Amino acid sequence: MKARDKTLYIDMTLGISGDMFSAACYAFMGEALREEFLMRTRKGCMGLGGNMELREFSCGSERGYAVAHIFPRWERGISAREASETIERIACDLELSSEGEKYAMSIFSDLVRAESKAHGVGTDAVHLHEIGRPAGLINIASAGLCYDLLELGAREIVGSFISIGRGGVMTEHGWLSVPTPASADLLAMLKSSPGPSDGEMATPTGIAIVKNLISKQVDNLPMPGRQGVGFGSKSFEGVVGYTRLFEKDGPVNEGE
Repeated sequence: MKARDKTLYIDMTLGISGDMFSAACYAFMGEALREEFLMRTRKGCMGLGGNMELREFSCGSERGYAVAHIFPRWERGISAREASETIERIACDLELSSEGEKYAMSIFSDLVRAESKAHGVGTDAVHLHEIGRPAGLINIASAGLCYDLLELGAREIVGSFISIGRGGVMTEHGWLSVPTPASADLLAMLKSSPGPSDGEMATPTGIAIVKNLISKQVDNLPMPGRQGVGFGSKSFEGVVGYTRLFEKDGPVNEGE
């Protein structure tokens, strides 16, 4: 059976973010693709005056990778237009295909639309803070690189429900309830669940990534076959959040 004939699953029961998605994809890749991912992503980071660190990570019985994008302190928000032009430059550095760049820009467009609705302004007036930082823009473009290297457009991809957390999160706009207004908008028509821990377990970028990728969601995931685990930077009640990407032979059963 060819790899593209196997269903891919994204386990988001412990959250989803841009860096968690990229790390899970990296962990899922074979050695040659990993080298390609690292080379291109570091080139993209260097183009913005930063770098990327990737390290092996474990929490309990789970083992995988964590990605960190290192940039000088970023104080300002940027316009949607400036952010769009920056993603296009990063896409060039990452050598994205037209399909990979289109996927990345679809993620970005959804984020801008959600932020526009949350702030009650037109898309041209949106200023991006967390998303507009270099690390945030790299996360969006890196999703396009994962799309290319793993040929995600040619595969059936199924998601779990999305754990969104609960309580609140500190943002550039102050303390906001989880899900934030932008996340709540992006979660429309997706299966999600509060908790299971306090804090923001699903970020707007992570939600937009899977919103533009999965064909359906199931309540119960099958046992993983080959898998990759991507850890985030936040701990929830002693457990580090992670996203799991894994495959299974054959079509998805509706009862799963």
